[in-house]
Amino acid sequence: MHSINEPTGTTVRLPDEARAAVADALGSPSGLGAALPDTDAGAYLAHGAKLLRNCLPPQTLDALASWRREPTPWLTLTNLPEQGSDVPTPQDGFCDESLVTLPNLVHFGLLRLLGLTPVAYRWENDGRLIRNVAPRAEAARTNTSWGYARPLDWHTDDSVLEHGPHATATEAIPHYLSFYGVRNTEGVPTGQLPVDAVLAALAPETAEALRRPEFAVSAPESYRAGDDGRPAARTAVPLLWTLPDGRTGLRYGPGLARGLTAEAGAALAAFEAVLAGMDGAPVLIGAGGFHVFDNRRVMHRRVPFTPAAAGRARWLRRCYALGPVAAGGRPAPRPAR
Repeated sequence: MHSINEPTGTTVRLPDEARAAVADALGSPSGLGAALPDTDAGAYLAHGAKLLRNCLPPQTLDALASWRREPTPWLTLTNLPEQGSDVPTPQDGFCDESLVTLPNLVHFGLLRLLGLTPVAYRWENDGRLIRNVAPRAEAARTNTSWGYARPLDWHTDDSVLEHGPHATATEAIPHYLSFYGVRNTEGVPTGQLPVDAVLAALAPETAEALRRPEFAVSAPESYRAGDDGRPAARTAVPLLWTLPDGRTGLRYGPGLARGLTAEAGAALAAFEAVLAGMDGAPVLIGAGGFHVFDNRRVMHRRVPFTPAAAGRARWLRRCYALGPVAAGGRPAPRPAR
């Protein structure tokens, strides 16, 4: 195992011999029956974790346990088993989940080992747990995970949801974004920018203003309209807040936030000016790659690209997840450092 602890993230490469063992174990699983992630996520979490515990090297399991105890902003695992070329990249955003059992077992098994719980939202992605991040021709110029012709600038996902610790699982801003790479022959990176890096470049008075509940946020294009037919929105919320572990969380999407006061508007403009000059770090999620990051601590973006041929284009599998949950449905605080 090759493990790198970087200033902002951790990368672990699975040894070739371990990769073969994982592929053998997960390639012909038993005990799932007709279960699919959306009908029985628990089966995939339990079965995937059990198989991975049995065949991952101790060093890899130790690295996962270490990240679970004290997570860096993101974690990348490479050289995991690949789906192969037999299943084409979806062209309409969805696929037959029974054809991607191996990716689902790897993905959900790793989430369980990391102490994370998958979550879906009824107003996005048709309420499904897995989002196929793949080019869709009619969505080419949209600011969504199906777009590709325009840049998807720095943002956090689902900023219109509830940020407080009292939020129920399906109403809370997702804590984590996780991905499994099916293919990425175009070599399109996922940009990562820690919130702490942005805060370090902000004037203290700007950061303080962003913590006041003086902002309105609206939903991205990927959301369906609410029950009243209007796009989801939330008012009188902060853009920055303190997470249970003492770190700073952020909600932000370009064009989706506005200040409700002159001071809030000025703080948002100052924040966006700083953000425009920040490069972040490119992370390549290739075939057989797993990547997870804290959606409240890390912003992400994607550059425009030209998709490969139909059925062979970039295809990542995304699943939102929440962190450990304490009694009463609230996210549990991280262990003391």
